[in-house]
Amino acid sequence: MRRALAALLLVLAGLGSAQIWYYNVDQDNRFDPPTLTFRPSALELMCAGLLEPGGTPAGGATVSNLTLPAGCPAAPPVVVYGTDPNTGDPVYATVLTVKFWGRRRANDRTYGTDALVRVIKRSYALQVDASGDLGRVDDQFLPPFATPPAAVPPLTGAWTGWQASQTISFADPQISNVQNFNRRNRTCRDLYNDRCWTAVFTWVLPVRLVLHGNESGRAQLTLVPGLFVRRTATTLGVRGGAFEEPELKPYAP
Repeated sequence: MRRALAALLLVLAGLGSAQIWYYNVDQDNRFDPPTLTFRPSALELMCAGLLEPGGTPAGGATVSNLTLPAGCPAAPPVVVYGTDPNTGDPVYATVLTVKFWGRRRANDRTYGTDALVRVIKRSYALQVDASGDLGRVDDQFLPPFATPPAAVPPLTGAWTGWQASQTISFADPQISNVQNFNRRNRTCRDLYNDRCWTAVFTWVLPVRLVLHGNESGRAQLTLVPGLFVRRTATTLGVRGGAFEEPELKPYAP
């Protein structure tokens, strides 16, 4: 009985001195390209008009019992992928790049990059704001943020229509530019008063335009990354005998 009471008091004492440690998010994160331009061809517009119920092909003609032109898919949807407006290159997915800061060393089992990946996948999503021709066309994305490189179409999964604002969860990132610093580094002192590390995490997010037979001309979509937001309830875990709760905290260098 005394031993059980002593153990309980130790746990309560640990709760009273609980620490929260932070992974810091550099706020210079971005999409590349941030804007996608969709340029449906005349054939694609015609295919959508023929395949979609109630649709009409480009030009407005009503067609029935017509063999589909060569190049049309056998069934809807008719899908168009974007192009980079600066280069004209085809873009199947936009690339999200985020720089993180963490305490101690990047290979630390408790505070390093692998631990951060687990936290992000389990508990966080990114707020993404979208603008452009959202109300006029059916722009879609394929969550979650995926591991690079971008897959080549056709892509399958639960495609989701863009809204003005949404939160998107994460799969594993690609990790690069890992650097470790000693505690004399000014940022390490400011953030952790300890050694620290930085790393760049990269994800891809497939994006497409679905045609329904009533579109005309090109469409554009612009994406802006916002804050990392919790998507699960807060939980406590035991680390080194203390109750600690990792969080992501914005950092503007």
